[in-house]
Amino acid sequence: MNIKNGNLWAGLLRIYIGIFFLYAVHFKLNPSFFSSFHNKIAFFAGHDPIIWYSNFLNNYVIPNSFLFALLVVIGELTAGLLLAVGFLTPIAAVIGIFLNLNYLLSMYWISSANLGINLTFIICELVIIFSDAGKSLGLDGFGFF
Repeated sequence: MNIKNGNLWAGLLRIYIGIFFLYAVHFKLNPSFFSSFHNKIAFFAGHDPIIWYSNFLNNYVIPNSFLFALLVVIGELTAGLLLAVGFLTPIAAVIGIFLNLNYLLSMYWISSANLGINLTFIICELVIIFSDAGKSLGLDGFGFF
């Protein structure tokens, strides 16, 4: 396992982002998340100033709300587990970017905190991809893939 000082910090960042996704998904592992997902998305779609994204939410996500709720849970669980252990790290970080980009587009108008946290996570996930963070403190360092 190759640990350089810069990669050590990138590895710690990767672990933190992974744990954050795992922490976030544990709130979604209950029936109330799935039953209320439709209403949450309808609220976001009804107030989102980005017309094309609002149309996407109204025309695709709301009619298929259970499927999209399941995809959110699977995405956060996958990104969280893979980032936390450092396995298939670039793929996990791309999943995280996709999730955070969608959260950003649906909720940025609520507050500057929603905008800031999602932009920050996207930047962190880009750092994880380009710094080879999975090879430091992660399974990617053992050369499985």
